[in-house]
Amino acid sequence: MQFNSLRFKTSVLYTSILGVVLFIYSAVIYYDIRNVLYRDLDEDLRIKANEISDIIRAYEQLGKIESHPVGFITEFLSQEQVGLNKRTIIDELWHSEVKTLNLKNDYIVILSSAGNSILVSENVKEDIEALFKKNLVFSTRQMTFKDLIDKNHKLRAINFPIKYKENFYIVVQIGTPLSSALHVLDKLLLFMFLTVILVLFLTSFLGAFFVKNILKSVRSITEIANNISHKELSVRIEEYPVDQEIKYLIASLNTMLTRLEKSFEHINEFSSHVAHELKTPLAIIRGEIELALNDDRDKEEYKRALQVSLEEVSRLIKIIKDLLLLAKLDYKPDIFNFEKFNLSEFIRDIYENSKILSLDKNIDVTLQIANEDFYISGDKVHLRRLFFNLIGNAVKFTPKNGKIQMSLIRQDKQAVITIADTGVGISPEDIKKIFTKFFRVKGEDQSPEFGSGLGLTIALSIARAHDGDIHVKSELGQGTTFTVTLPLV
Repeated sequence: MQFNSLRFKTSVLYTSILGVVLFIYSAVIYYDIRNVLYRDLDEDLRIKANEISDIIRAYEQLGKIESHPVGFITEFLSQEQVGLNKRTIIDELWHSEVKTLNLKNDYIVILSSAGNSILVSENVKEDIEALFKKNLVFSTRQMTFKDLIDKNHKLRAINFPIKYKENFYIVVQIGTPLSSALHVLDKLLLFMFLTVILVLFLTSFLGAFFVKNILKSVRSITEIANNISHKELSVRIEEYPVDQEIKYLIASLNTMLTRLEKSFEHINEFSSHVAHELKTPLAIIRGEIELALNDDRDKEEYKRALQVSLEEVSRLIKIIKDLLLLAKLDYKPDIFNFEKFNLSEFIRDIYENSKILSLDKNIDVTLQIANEDFYISGDKVHLRRLFFNLIGNAVKFTPKNGKIQMSLIRQDKQAVITIADTGVGISPEDIKKIFTKFFRVKGEDQSPEFGSGLGLTIALSIARAHDGDIHVKSELGQGTTFTVTLPLV
């Protein structure tokens, strides 16, 4: 498995997430069990302290009976100092009671209200007593629990105050070994550690297996995609039963292949059109030059050959310029210099110039415009080219003494400019193709009109670069109407 592969990274991520979850779960379980064990220890210490409290209160009651040897405890508990013989008797009695309560493994210290030691169990040595005094808070008012730990001992201890007589307090402090609880916790910790390691080890292999199966379909798709070339763009990836996400991937790749296939078809078609458009004028130029060079010609013949060649060169230059402009319009939107301007004034200027273009054919050009100002954001130079391309087509296909009507109105948040002529019209078959590169509508003699066939394509590209559009309606023999929509500021 490669370290930089998706399979490896997914397996590591899966194992890491599972490891974090198991660690948190184990920590919660560990601390819950620890709290239960400590709570049981604390409850056990409280019960023992209560039992010792009951014994001491029993001594108090027995102290009223003079014949009972424990009567000395009353005197003992009510004084700071007692005689040696009394102390010995009470210690012996106390130790016997400790054995009765099965407290032989616990460390017991009874303190006076002043904090002085009154009684201790047999196993309380100097180091234990020092550990109690140093770490366990002495209090005659509240019960407290505390861990008492040093290098030799690990205890859980209780400070348990007892009210003796009316205003006299004594304190019972009991420490019990933590060894049993810590032993359980150590075993639990080791068990959890080994379990987590084992689970992560197994799941890492299991995760790698599942990821391998998941990515199997991706590898199949990759192999199919690698076999697709520009000569086989019609091939599609089969949509066999896979996960939903892989289905989306297959659908996206097939959609991309469809777009690529259309793009290559468009490029091939475009290239053939370019070759055809350039071949014709070059063939004419070559023919005229060869004809002029074959025999001696008079001056007028040479002039005619040069004139024809010059016209064809001009046509070539125009085609090349239009192609360059189309490429810029489609792929370099930064060529536009947008500015806010009054569209009403702009259209009036276009109208005045269009009257000059129509003089040769005596075409009547009129303008209808709303009595308000329309402001748009656009590039005047390119918009001027758009409208003159449309007007030029209207003049070209309108017979003499015809009419061209221009109008500008507001429609919602758009400016709508129409250019309608009374020309020959466009057939339903051709109207679908007029914005296609190099397509030229046939004139009255059924031959394609002279031109590059790029004018309307350029006009549509300019309109869409301004977030607008161009629509056309036409009937043969009735004329054509182009409608340009541009967003108002």
